[in-house]
Amino acid sequence: MGKSHKKILEQGIFIVTLLDVIGSLLSRWLNIDYGWFSIPSVTVYMGMSYLIARKQNLKTTLSSVTKLALYDATIGFILSLLLEANVGGFEKDIYKLGIIGWIFVIILVAIVANILGLIGYVLALRRKKLKSDSSAMYKELEE
Repeated sequence: MGKSHKKILEQGIFIVTLLDVIGSLLSRWLNIDYGWFSIPSVTVYMGMSYLIARKQNLKTTLSSVTKLALYDATIGFILSLLLEANVGGFEKDIYKLGIIGWIFVIILVAIVANILGLIGYVLALRRKKLKSDSSAMYKELEE
């Protein structure tokens, strides 16, 4: 039996936390914009959604990816502040708005996460369909 969606979510949170910490430190040490470290997060969001969607429905998949996004946009944000990540441009302007900027970022991250979650879900459905189609073809060949 595969992993439960809660276990996959826990692993997603762990990986995102690692990315937040490593990204914050590297952005400061190497003077790289912290925003570049959101690219690996895309893989985490889609991968987690894909793994959950293999066993669960759309609602559970999107609920899980939304929880990951809320964690990333709050705790991940706090970690980046504490570790003095090199944020610049758009992010810096948003954070200057205080709580309004933070709420905007949380909503934006949740929306993007749900789009990535849908992509992961569709990929899982396509895999299921390909797998069932190939099983049906194999059965036909046996007959």
